[in-house]
Amino acid sequence: MRTFLFTVSMGLLLLVGCRQTGDLPLAYDPPGSTVTTTREITPQKKRTIGFQQAGVWVSNEFAGARLNDFYQTDEATFTAVIRPENAPINNSAWYAFKIWAQRPQTVEIHLTYEDGDHRYVPKLSRDGVAWTPLDAASYAHDTTNGTATLRLHVGPDTLWVAAQELMTSTTFARWIDDLARRPYVTQRVVGRSVQGRPLRMIEITEAADPAGYVLVISRQHPPEVTGTLAVLPFLETIAGESDLARAFRRRFAVVAVPLMNPDGVDNGHWRHNAAGVDLNRDWLHFNQPEGRLVSEAFLKLKENAPVFFAIDFHSTQEDVFYTLSRDLETDPPGFTDAWLDAIRVAFPDYYVNDEPSGLGSPVSKNWFYQSFDTPSVTYEVGDESDRALIRRLSTAAAEAMMELLLDEVE
Repeated sequence: MRTFLFTVSMGLLLLVGCRQTGDLPLAYDPPGSTVTTTREITPQKKRTIGFQQAGVWVSNEFAGARLNDFYQTDEATFTAVIRPENAPINNSAWYAFKIWAQRPQTVEIHLTYEDGDHRYVPKLSRDGVAWTPLDAASYAHDTTNGTATLRLHVGPDTLWVAAQELMTSTTFARWIDDLARRPYVTQRVVGRSVQGRPLRMIEITEAADPAGYVLVISRQHPPEVTGTLAVLPFLETIAGESDLARAFRRRFAVVAVPLMNPDGVDNGHWRHNAAGVDLNRDWLHFNQPEGRLVSEAFLKLKENAPVFFAIDFHSTQEDVFYTLSRDLETDPPGFTDAWLDAIRVAFPDYYVNDEPSGLGSPVSKNWFYQSFDTPSVTYEVGDESDRALIRRLSTAAAEAMMELLLDEVE
């Protein structure tokens, strides 16, 4: 067993964790969520719908879209119908569509859902890249009926409307390609998803023989975009040019799969992969190729060096760290507590919502521990957390992790 010592300077770290719907007690899940054999899904029909008299058009013909039906209910009032890929399903009701009009006008859109309720504050974009939340005066959430009403100013220029920022498999591929231009970052395809999309794995290291590994995954659940907004700067910090990052890379290797569910993301799914399965319930039987291929690649690392830490990025409505029950011995011991204590010391006014649990749920966090005896954490970012703050927090999180592990091997 390795002995763990850590000191922290003030101002080093502020980190939020958020409730991973995938790591709550199993009672949270809809019936059958841990049965991970393939289930039928109903693909949405891709189309552009036009209303000639109103001069309004909508479309779901792009990656990440979700719009199952759209019809006019009044002169300038429309209803959007959103359905999941299959049901029962956790309530992560994703929507994304484009809208434009022949002439500038204001339209009202009612978002209605089947097998779920409204969850996400609408985000708007004029180019599909830069996004802003719809202002509160133009948005009403009916929590009783689980619907929402949007007032949108539309015209000849396309307006993108989505539950969260669109970050599809193309976004990840470009980001990985850019990061892999650095000589100490490599990428490879460890396999393909149900629909044949590549599962891209990156390794960040300058060590010929690393003293140990850190494992990182993200985006098992398609709508959980704020987890992506955290994992990318987390990895960028490790691959950065700071003295800390260079020292860390000379001793350790980080192996990451930033996009675990490319099919679900590109198809605008609420929760599942293309086989209708919650991937974060398939870390026991590995019935789906995504988890099976990634886990096999991770297990091969045991032949070279120990895994010191594993983290899975998600998002949900509220901040929380899902950690391991403290009666489970990890190697290195005390890592998670040291990490959380660092937050408390550096930011005494911040409430660290630590929710430890046992190994009953077949989720990635538990598999990491059972496979490597390693400290493992599910780190979630709130749906509506400030985007600039997410970047600062995840950067600080990576820096703290590197300092901890460098202290561990000295």
